[in-house]
Amino acid sequence: MRFYSPLPWLSISLAASQLAGAQVQATLLEALDEALLNDIIEQYDTHDPSTCTTAASESATSFSSAWPGKSATSNWDSSFVNYEESLFQTVMTHTDTTGNNLSWSIRIGTGGNMYSHYTPNMYGETMPPQRHDFSPWIDEVWQSVSVNKDLNKNLNRQYPDYCPASPSTAACSPFYIHQAGAYQKDSPNTDTPFYSPSLAKHCSGNSCIFASWGTHAHVPTPFTSAVIYINKYTNCDNGLIEHT
Repeated sequence: MRFYSPLPWLSISLAASQLAGAQVQATLLEALDEALLNDIIEQYDTHDPSTCTTAASESATSFSSAWPGKSATSNWDSSFVNYEESLFQTVMTHTDTTGNNLSWSIRIGTGGNMYSHYTPNMYGETMPPQRHDFSPWIDEVWQSVSVNKDLNKNLNRQYPDYCPASPSTAACSPFYIHQAGAYQKDSPNTDTPFYSPSLAKHCSGNSCIFASWGTHAHVPTPFTSAVIYINKYTNCDNGLIEHT
């Protein structure tokens, strides 16, 4: 809605007020994301606090949610490379100042999974070039996968509802929930890749933490997904990355 005022100063005042309100809301949402994400990841009995939080690692860490453009030297498959921008969520970088050529940058997808690990002074891109059919940054990435062993392909067929009606030996539905997203095997619905949606994220100091909704890899599917993936990446300096 546009508001036209005969008093220019009033229009400016309203615009400034709206901008300030939006900034306050964004700050509050960031604080909420931080509190919820850290509370979830720290509640597990096996959780150990990171030992990587030092002034050196924090000063060497940077992150951005702005699309940095294609990484020409990653040598991604040419048929998939244009999908990367819709996949991208955050880039996190370690800048080495020791002279040991240990700088790196990682790119995190909307699923909170690492899909690129680039070392400019060592090996370049360490992730596969994404030449796997129907799976641009869906399969050959660093991700979590959840499998229901009872329902997956229903090998002993105790759940016939998830198997074709005939023949009796036909394969049942697979049950794989990918952190990254779904295979492109349900045209036209997946002609454009579907990457798992981001639910929350927070970056500060020397770490970034993400929450995402896990997606069934094999679609169409009779199953739903109730999986939320929480992943945290921490710069431990000296070329080391801690993944929680």
